Amino acid sequence: MTSDKRFGPKGWTPDRLGSLAGKTFVITGASAGAGFEAARVFLSKGARVVMLNRNPEKSAAAIANLKRELGDDADVAFVRMDLAVLGSVREAAAEVMQKVPRIDALICNAAIAQVARQEITVDGFESQLGVNHFGHFLLCGLLFDRVEASGGRIVVVGSNAYKTGLKRIQFEDLDFDEKYTAWNAYAQSKLAQMLFG
Repeated sequence: MTSDKRFGPKGWTPDRLGSLAGKTFVITGASAGAGFEAARVFLSKGARVVMLNRNPEKSAAAIANLKRELGDDADVAFVRMDLAVLGSVREAAAEVMQKVPRIDALICNAAIAQVARQEITVDGFESQLGVNHFGHFLLCGLLFDRVEASGGRIVVVGSNAYKTGLKRIQFEDLDFDEKYTAWNAYAQSKLAQMLFG
């Protein structure tokens, strides 16, 4: 197996991106971590970023940090969305459809992991499956026409955890009512995301 040398000795880095002016990226879980870093890179290249986050205070702080670093003209906005509540996903998608005329990429990044005890969402799903997969699944369905009309793409951020745990969707006990373990439930949620992707 030969390694890919197309990008030089350091591999691919964000500085290889050209201008993203006129592009819009919608990112879940963008107030911290990988979602925040993606927002930073896209904004630094002139794109518009719409963050779909659960926490308004953390989102405001993230936006303030980005504007402090990149300037007040950084085109970044926030729409509140809780992936654990499908009603919240529907409301956020409706707001995005109203305010965001194009979506060049919908990046399904937000996730929860290692929930110690079984938690059930208000819609009746094991929390990791509910947040990591079902919330994003609904969001993608609601925004699909806008992404397609923009010639955009949907990016599902996965994890190698999909290769672990039970290595299957446990349809006979989707919520792990019989034998909950944080790891198996998380692995199942990531497998669901990979299958969806």
